Amino acid sequence: MKDQYGRTIDYLRISITDACNLRCRYCMPESSSGCGMEGAGKEPLLSVEEILKLVHAATSLGITHYRITGGEPLVRKECVELVQKMKAVPGVSSVGITTNGVRLAECAEKLKQAGCDSVNVSLDTVDTAEFAALTGRDALEQVKNGICAAKEAGLFVKLNAVHRKELHALELAAFAEQMKVPVRFIEMMPVGAGKSYVGPSNEVLKKELEQWYGARTPDLSRKGNGPAIYETYEKLSIPVGFISAIHGKFCRNCNRVRLTSRGFLKLCLCYENGVDLREVLQNETVEKLEKVIAQAIWNKPMEHCFERPKDMTEHHLMSGIGG
Repeated sequence: MKDQYGRTIDYLRISITDACNLRCRYCMPESSSGCGMEGAGKEPLLSVEEILKLVHAATSLGITHYRITGGEPLVRKECVELVQKMKAVPGVSSVGITTNGVRLAECAEKLKQAGCDSVNVSLDTVDTAEFAALTGRDALEQVKNGICAAKEAGLFVKLNAVHRKELHALELAAFAEQMKVPVRFIEMMPVGAGKSYVGPSNEVLKKELEQWYGARTPDLSRKGNGPAIYETYEKLSIPVGFISAIHGKFCRNCNRVRLTSRGFLKLCLCYENGVDLREVLQNETVEKLEKVIAQAIWNKPMEHCFERPKDMTEHHLMSGIGG
């Protein structure tokens, strides 16, 4: 599937809930709704059947890589079932999941058996007190247990850390080395509550890591479907990835769109542009759905404007958009 700028769009991130069992300050502040709830007063979540209908349509257009997100996807009871059914759709190449890891230990083996290809665990600190302060819950050990369980189940695991001003990257890199899993540092995007947490560029972070872990070398091997650029360091056996949306704009190679938990196909995190697919999913054929998706993707914006926040039109919390 091509957009009007010739980019191949083959990756869809599907949020299956905006509820979460953590309350990370930069994502879902205390004043917002959503923690442990399905969003009072909102349209119902898309059903498993509606999501599968969309996957059939998207796959026929050439979108073959999928990632299930939230909120926290593992709080939705149908998550494992959905992974299994998505992997059974002809043409689907990969299905991954992004999770905070709190429930991962109890779900890891089930996810593997369902055909899950990869698990990205969001982890911004390995300090117990800081984790509790940042997320509102003393659950760091549960997350660590989940990472171990996912590895033991044979899932491909990566760690995601948001590059906020308070980030302790050296400790996270050391933990990733101990676990023998890649770690990726993601520049904070000025979306929702994240506007207050935008930190320095990943280029600064690369130099800091180099001072501690030795000379760095580009790692050109592919480790997923996203825009991460990987490097290796002399004193680390694991690759370190950098997703630099602000200071390393990668829009010309963007290959993704997002679906919110209530059926809005979002074309770029920066703008409200997109199309509400709920009515089409409920009342139209797969063929009609394909046409609507194709037309929306054709109109995908050329690039984001995070470097010009005043030009942004997206004002929802990230938890409502989908990670």
